[in-house]
Amino acid sequence: MSKYDLVVIGAGPGGYVAAIRGARLGLKTAVVERENLGGVCLNWGCIPTKALLESAHLFEKIRFADRAGIRVQGAEADFGAIIQRSRGVADQMSKGVDYLMRKNNIDVIRGHANFIDSTHISVSREGEGDQTVEARRFIIAVGARARSLPGIEIDENRILSYRKAMLLEERPARLCIVGAGAIGIEYADFYRSMGSEVTILEALPTILPIEDEEISALLTKTFRDRGIVIHTGARISQTSSHEGGIDVVFTDQAGEERRESFDRLLLAAGVTANTDRLNLEAVHVDLDRDRIRVNRSFQSSNPTIYAIGDCIPGPALAHVASHEAIHAAEAVYLSLRESGVIKTGPEIEYEPMKYDWIPSCTYCHPEVASAGLTEKKAKERGYDVLVGRFPFRALGRARASGESEGFVKVVVDKAYHRLLGIHIIGSHATEMLSEVVVAAEGELLADTLARTIHAHPTLSEGIMEAAAEAIGQAIHI
Repeated sequence: MSKYDLVVIGAGPGGYVAAIRGARLGLKTAVVERENLGGVCLNWGCIPTKALLESAHLFEKIRFADRAGIRVQGAEADFGAIIQRSRGVADQMSKGVDYLMRKNNIDVIRGHANFIDSTHISVSREGEGDQTVEARRFIIAVGARARSLPGIEIDENRILSYRKAMLLEERPARLCIVGAGAIGIEYADFYRSMGSEVTILEALPTILPIEDEEISALLTKTFRDRGIVIHTGARISQTSSHEGGIDVVFTDQAGEERRESFDRLLLAAGVTANTDRLNLEAVHVDLDRDRIRVNRSFQSSNPTIYAIGDCIPGPALAHVASHEAIHAAEAVYLSLRESGVIKTGPEIEYEPMKYDWIPSCTYCHPEVASAGLTEKKAKERGYDVLVGRFPFRALGRARASGESEGFVKVVVDKAYHRLLGIHIIGSHATEMLSEVVVAAEGELLADTLARTIHAHPTLSEGIMEAAAEAIGQAIHI
């Protein structure tokens, strides 16, 4: 029987980071993974989808290169080659995680884990016998999978999950996407660039419903200008698959019933945590629906078992899982120090995770990025707010690059000029975001952003200008 201080179940962006932090704190550590190292994010989500989108955006630039004085004739998108490139990028990143495991002397145990009791798991391996693993502490980082809806069951034939959507051998001529969160929006962007007719069905009143309403409104206009059909407030009543495709019956925002036919339907309406596959009832771990309840140290109702990432309540984002992983591994280390099991090691103090300024990014074209409160939420919380906006079209760098659509919006507390929220739509929005997140975490004021010299010409000047506009010191607007 193998015995460890810490075993992490799942090797996604939460799991492998937890394992590395635990190992570097001196814990004998192993990670259990039933598929590829890197989890959904690296293999089927964050990384390969961005590779697809980079190809799509490059193709869009080439198609309109004449606007920059460059003539390109006969450019075509090789759909199969684009898919293969995406898989190659994911494979390279997975190998990088394998290297990190070896570098940090972390044992990788392949297979599916089930709890036997609070200190033992059984790992089932295809074609081999089960392996029993003992650990003083466990961190569950099993992530989540695409969720089916009543009457819309994912079959990976006509009704697809995000995984199958990036592996299609042929581009669908007509694609229906159910759900207009980040996943649905990014696939809509990609397949429209590839030439598919795309229809988005979203039950809520706006696309990207967690974003600021002005951001959602501009992205809706941009997508519709590109020929993407968007129905918000839509309710699907029936789907029927057949040899030629799939028929969808839905009621639109006006209450009119519609029936449309598509080649494929991508279901992107949320995820379900993979907690049903761990035998958690045997170790008395409490759930909130499908997610594990944890305290501020990420400890579950069973004191030897911790959990992080998409399988606990909170934002289902890779970068959130990675930071939760560091905190959880440190909490495990401290608990073992306090119990006397670990007698030597670095002196650290536990700091609870902060969730106020979590970056949210959608890598469509134009990009969308935000953190903090929307204007609406800030007002609902009782803040008297100032709002500063600055359009990309007024930025010299945006004009020069030919991507001048979008704006920066800063939400500020009127009383003290504290930063409350940042919302960006436009070229490289996801890269611009961190400046404001760092400023907010450092408790800097909007005045600091407005008075800090930014290089000219850059897109980040938009942040400076929006902050200045919020506090009444705008120059270029």
